[in-house]
Amino acid sequence: MSWTESFPVMGEDMVDDYENLATPEEKAELEEWYGVKEIFNAQDKRHLVSFSLFWKPSSASKKVYPTPTREILQTAGELGLDLRFEPWPHYIQPVLDAMPVLMEKYDDVTVRVYLAADLDFLVEDFVNVGCEVYLMRHPSLAHAPGVVWRVLAFAEKDRLVTMVDSDRLNEVIADIERTREMDRAGLKSWRVPVMIDTDGAGKVVYKSFIGCQIGAEGGWPMERLLHAFTWHSRRGSLPTLVDVPGCGVMPINHGYWPDFGFEEWFLTVVMYPRMAGAGMLTFVPTGASSSLLLLDIEYATWANPNSQLVIFPTESCCGPVRSKLAGYPADDVVEFPKSDDYDSEKNGRAMLPPRVGENLSSES
Repeated sequence: MSWTESFPVMGEDMVDDYENLATPEEKAELEEWYGVKEIFNAQDKRHLVSFSLFWKPSSASKKVYPTPTREILQTAGELGLDLRFEPWPHYIQPVLDAMPVLMEKYDDVTVRVYLAADLDFLVEDFVNVGCEVYLMRHPSLAHAPGVVWRVLAFAEKDRLVTMVDSDRLNEVIADIERTREMDRAGLKSWRVPVMIDTDGAGKVVYKSFIGCQIGAEGGWPMERLLHAFTWHSRRGSLPTLVDVPGCGVMPINHGYWPDFGFEEWFLTVVMYPRMAGAGMLTFVPTGASSSLLLLDIEYATWANPNSQLVIFPTESCCGPVRSKLAGYPADDVVEFPKSDDYDSEKNGRAMLPPRVGENLSSES
């Protein structure tokens, strides 16, 4: 069994179907969901860090949140909403705190926030700390389209793009360095897969990307691919079933429009086959056990024999933070290797330490 026998793939024929069959009204709706209204503090640096910020429930079936204001975001826990974390301290303040340190360390990095239309009152906050702000036309429906906006950055030709969550911005140094090691190795993307095959309810959890740990060289037709994927997903013409080796055909756990996981399903069935063909650097933690991971790695190395696998020791791909930005003492910091420590003769492997280590509702 191969990867493409297990997972659906959105090929160019399906993109053509969207372009030929979608109505003008459907295309206009997609333009509204994914369109940018205005850009603030535009920058043109080679390395771009991208994240989304919006405030909606993780599922369209959940209770609608009130229209956001600065005061509501700062006191959301008092409103009795279904939240895992307070939005301001967990998703906004980390950006405001981390930006001065990042700007001092990296003068060639732009940090871009794709900001929901109803969060426009935050534009000045982000611009003042150095962010580039893409104010979107739409406030998001639920987890999507807001969570997906950040992948639009992969359209930026001749730029390196690192995609993150806002609550991980104080840990982003590791991800920036992984993107640069990928580039030095002559590869076009890096990722950490979601390495759990199924949940306890007979549904597939595995995805080729964790949405907050990806880097790639830009230049992909993101708008075209996103519009086609969303159109097919809403029509039910894109399969949401996976043939798990030894278990049979199962539905996916997350990834249905417009709910949680939609962007990771897009990355798996649309971007993974395309990025794999261009050459991919995959980070897998020690102890990972997954039949689908085996198919995944087999496919990636078949699609491009230059692709590389890096095993890093950690209890979890979202393990303990070891970052200067996280406030650890100097003797507890894992230093990144200097560029001359990188040995391109060793099959292009990235000599990296273990990983040091939205939606404002944090239902992501």
